[in-house]
Amino acid sequence: MSLVLNCMNLSKSFGKYNVINNLDFQLFSGQILSILGSSGCGKTTLLRLISGLEELDNGEIYINDKLVSKTGVHERPEKRNIGMVFQNYSLFPHMNVFNNIAFGLKNLDKNDKENRVNEVLEITRLGDFANRYPQELSGGQQQRVAIARTLAPRPTIMLLDEPFSNLDAFTRSAMLTDIQKIIRDSKVSTILVTHDREEAFATSDYLAIMVNGNIEQFDKPDRVVKYPINQDVASLVLNCGFVEGTIKNGVLTTILGNFSFKTMELNNNIENDKKDVNVLIRPEDFNIAYDPNGNFKVLSIEFRGMYSMVQVQSINHGFELKFINNDKDKLWTIGSNVNLIKANTNPLIVYSRN
Repeated sequence: MSLVLNCMNLSKSFGKYNVINNLDFQLFSGQILSILGSSGCGKTTLLRLISGLEELDNGEIYINDKLVSKTGVHERPEKRNIGMVFQNYSLFPHMNVFNNIAFGLKNLDKNDKENRVNEVLEITRLGDFANRYPQELSGGQQQRVAIARTLAPRPTIMLLDEPFSNLDAFTRSAMLTDIQKIIRDSKVSTILVTHDREEAFATSDYLAIMVNGNIEQFDKPDRVVKYPINQDVASLVLNCGFVEGTIKNGVLTTILGNFSFKTMELNNNIENDKKDVNVLIRPEDFNIAYDPNGNFKVLSIEFRGMYSMVQVQSINHGFELKFINNDKDKLWTIGSNVNLIKANTNPLIVYSRN
């Protein structure tokens, strides 16, 4: 795979507020990268820097080995061959689907333009809607038109800024599969920014987890889930909780019991030192056992089809955790006293407590 985007040491501030801090990453041909982070972490600003809608304070951006941004150098957006899909789609209401898609193909003659639009209509499965107007389409169909219009000029990179934010939950779920197939069929390198982990995991080859203007972890989705590099990353990518623990003589001690553990921190040998840590607790790590004298109380139960998510609270310490209940015969009631039993032999991940 060839390198299509190289971002090196990017920084951007607005007044005294640092939005992007010395950020580095790369994108290769055909890859789908999701940038996941909470609102205000700098995701959209990063897309605007790549597209040329904002100018860098420091750093360099290369597209296909060509320098397009650095201090004193700023190639205009229309020269970068980047397509961007905005949250509101920005379709022309007075044009039908065919003409909306054809709008950016002004340099092609009539036959080439028609052929390219028909190709994109097929990729996005919009052929039956070519003569309809945006107001005659569903939200999901409008989104596909916006993507088709972006793909038509054959961009080097496509940028998607929170593309599912305007869709209802049912349409959004269906579109996750559609969007991935469209991107794969078009073979265009793509960056999607989102604050929703389901969207990020459903569509991407790689994840960049962004916190306060920094990419904390850049990795394949399965590795981010298995090995979140720090507590901020774990909180973003997992439906998890944390308890306090102490490491002594290679053993992790918590109020839930003593366990084996794994640390994600490099160059920090805590196995044999007395050290206070925060312990990552996943919903699948413990089973719930009914006990009238148990140390936890059931706070809520969310039924999710084949399983339920049970939230419990420590009676003595007040913290809350969520766990999966796969046993349909165990129907907990809110207020029940329970205990927690380790469900597997997997070591628990720990992070140093500052």
